[in-house]
Amino acid sequence: MNLMLLAAGEGTRLRPYTHQLPKPAIPFLNLPLASHSLSFLNDIAIDKLVVNTFHLPEKIHCLFHKIPHGAKELIFSDEVGEILGNGGGLGKARQHFHGGGDFIMMNSDEVILPKDADVLKKAIAQHKASGALATLMVMDHPGVGTQFGGVWVDSKENKVRGFGKTAIPNTDKAWHFIGVQILSERIFQYIPSTGASNILYDGVAAGIAQGELVQVCPFECSWFETGNIKDFLEASEKCLGYLMSSEPSSEKAALERAFQRYANGKMITQDFAGAHLHFSNDARIDNNSKFEGFVCFAEGSRLPKECKLKNVIVGEGVSVAPGTEAENTLLL
Repeated sequence: MNLMLLAAGEGTRLRPYTHQLPKPAIPFLNLPLASHSLSFLNDIAIDKLVVNTFHLPEKIHCLFHKIPHGAKELIFSDEVGEILGNGGGLGKARQHFHGGGDFIMMNSDEVILPKDADVLKKAIAQHKASGALATLMVMDHPGVGTQFGGVWVDSKENKVRGFGKTAIPNTDKAWHFIGVQILSERIFQYIPSTGASNILYDGVAAGIAQGELVQVCPFECSWFETGNIKDFLEASEKCLGYLMSSEPSSEKAALERAFQRYANGKMITQDFAGAHLHFSNDARIDNNSKFEGFVCFAEGSRLPKECKLKNVIVGEGVSVAPGTEAENTLLL
């Protein structure tokens, strides 16, 4: 199966960190966010991995050449001059999907921890059996209709009628779309041929208007908003809690699968004087430094003595200056 991975965004809400790294390369529990997105595939075999770029394209290229994505072919679709959105980005890359059949499209900066590790396989089977134009992976979320626009569905027929924060006629349920969908090649009939567009509001909605079947695949998961630094740090702390827990959970299992496949070495999570530390086995950490909350140390990072860190993520290869005091931030 082929995969379109969306990596062109500028990550404006995570500035200034995304001035230095594109969001898919930002470390989340010491793995690039893109690794967590790819981990949701579990063991689905990918033929073509198509990655679109716009912001810091060279760093996106470097990232995906480094990640063990497992695809038979890696293709970059570089957007120059203007960012095309998820619909326009897919439209620009259409040649790479011609004749390939149904394909997956997903964001490259999501942290999705499913209760059922094989849920995407089941969604693909549902999609193929139905012949739908699109099958959208969705979950229940209290923010639908306020914080997020919803996917509005006629539940009796499992037909999507439209999208947005306002209820749509002939629907009885609004779901939260988690950024993963399975698409038929027919989607290219509905995406504008040039310029920026949105895959749902322009492409999929146009298909619905022409009588195409668009359906949802609801599933249980823990999904994390990572768009701004506050949410990013809260998600990191929550996920470290899963790892620190002695109780088994689907969230812990999903995170451990990601480390097993995408980490270059062993990841260690432990309590240190009341703080949660998560670090690569080759990180060098002076025990005379002080820690509070949680601290993550990525591969090759160095922390000398007399530092004080609280809720801090130290990026790959970063050497922290002696005596540094930092709180609620990323050191990249």
